[in-house]
Amino acid sequence: MSLLVSLFLAPVSYAKKAEPINLSIDFTLPKINTEPYHRPYVAIWLETPDREGIHTLVFWHEQQEWFKDLRQWWRKIGRKASANYDGVSGATKKPNSYQVSWQGQLSDTEMLPQGEYTLNFEAVREEGSREYLKQKIRWDNNQPQHYQLQGQTELGAITITIE
Repeated sequence: MSLLVSLFLAPVSYAKKAEPINLSIDFTLPKINTEPYHRPYVAIWLETPDREGIHTLVFWHEQQEWFKDLRQWWRKIGRKASANYDGVSGATKKPNSYQVSWQGQLSDTEMLPQGEYTLNFEAVREEGSREYLKQKIRWDNNQPQHYQLQGQTELGAITITIE
């Protein structure tokens, strides 16, 4: 057998490259008929199983003095990690449907390790109410995940997809 043929028939092993993981969140801020209506402050963030806040995905706000009204988020991340949410913050939004996508980037060089986490949602309005929802998730690329949550007041339908 020639060398070329034996090279062609030799078993080849390829290192399997890890597939990227994508988190997609579709959520609704419902229309609330009240006067005066103030747009809600909204935060979406991740926590470890030990309830340590590790990353903010969304932070919509207006005035800094009211950040602490997002009580759960403020205690876990907000008051101690301002650099962690600078890139994901924005102005409050009107009632509508929104989508957030995230690929696990914690910093320029750090990715979220595979494992179990809790995804948290909090919304609060001036002269309105507060709502807090959470969902346990598994951050890995072994099996697609799909979750549905339903808010009662400040948050509407939430769909979480991880693939």
